[in-house]
Amino acid sequence: MSTLFYLIIYDLPDNKGANKRRTKLHKMLTGYGTWTQYSVFECFLTAVQFAKLRVQVENLIKPSEDSIRIYVLDAGSVRKTITYGSEQPRQEETIIL
Repeated sequence: MSTLFYLIIYDLPDNKGANKRRTKLHKMLTGYGTWTQYSVFECFLTAVQFAKLRVQVENLIKPSEDSIRIYVLDAGSVRKTITYGSEQPRQEETIIL
């Protein structure tokens, strides 16, 4: 089963409703990948896992207020990633959802 690398970045406003969504979003994304910075997750996912993640994100966010960006990178792009002060993105052997 092949996987792609997804860089997920989110920004939600600072209000009570958005804070609840942010907490739920963060918890949900933790099941898919690695939390690398405040609002950034790195995920290696199969097509099925990504489809499931998209549905969950779409059901959770409020598009009129929230901003979510998902960048899809192939293996070559991941190998070319430049990092300072942290580890290179790497795929773990098992993904548990």
